[in-house]
Amino acid sequence: MWSCMFALSSLAHAEDSTFTGTAEAPTEEAPATETHVTGELGGTVASGNSNFYTVNGLVSASHKFGRNQLSLVAGLNLGGAKPLPVVATTTGGATETLPPADPDKYVQNVQRLYADGRYDRFLTDHDALYVLAGAFRDRFAGYDLRTHEQIGYSRLLVDGEAATLRAELGLDWAQEDYTGDVDPGYADILAARVLLGGSYAFDDRASVADTVEVYENLLDPADVRVLNTASVTATLSGKLSLKVSHALIFDNVPVEGFEPLDQTTMVTLVASLL
Repeated sequence: MWSCMFALSSLAHAEDSTFTGTAEAPTEEAPATETHVTGELGGTVASGNSNFYTVNGLVSASHKFGRNQLSLVAGLNLGGAKPLPVVATTTGGATETLPPADPDKYVQNVQRLYADGRYDRFLTDHDALYVLAGAFRDRFAGYDLRTHEQIGYSRLLVDGEAATLRAELGLDWAQEDYTGDVDPGYADILAARVLLGGSYAFDDRASVADTVEVYENLLDPADVRVLNTASVTATLSGKLSLKVSHALIFDNVPVEGFEPLDQTTMVTLVASLL
């Protein structure tokens, strides 16, 4: 009898240990986060018969948490040169060389400053809605300040180990302040935006990328802007890369008095900071 009671008591204790609430609750995994920060720097200095300098810099950062992503891109292109002598024709038809008023002073002829901040909300691993705000200043293209806000949809079309391809469709509203000699000096632009961009990695050391953006003024469909950025990147070490890039900006209705096409070719050293 005692052995039966002992067996029943042991069984009861074993069952008690399986009551609801006694087992350790499963822990929820924290949302995955990713942070990337890169910096680029390049420049040129020349002296002698030609005296000029250029400086190019870019900082790119992104932070992804769960289905949210914040990103920032900011950069600058600066350049200047010492003025050259001017060849002038006199009233008698002869020519003479006139020295510059201040031959030792560098005159700035490139000044482009820009920054864009963006928030993406991922609906799936390949689909996202985004909002964006940014500004740039380029007096040598006629812009004293250009700010813009944007909303849109982004779709990752190809997501492979070597190749990626992304398409975006959005609506952009820009506020343009022009340099002092332009009349009128301000305009609002409401435009549709289409983007197609991709990259391909040949291996761990070399990759290419290209992005094309097209903006069409909804109130003046003949006003179209095209931006294209292509690059080739070669890895030098785990943190450093060498990048050759070409940026093209075409506006078939440019600021009055300025050229419709701007092109910039840069060689920069890229550092993966984080």
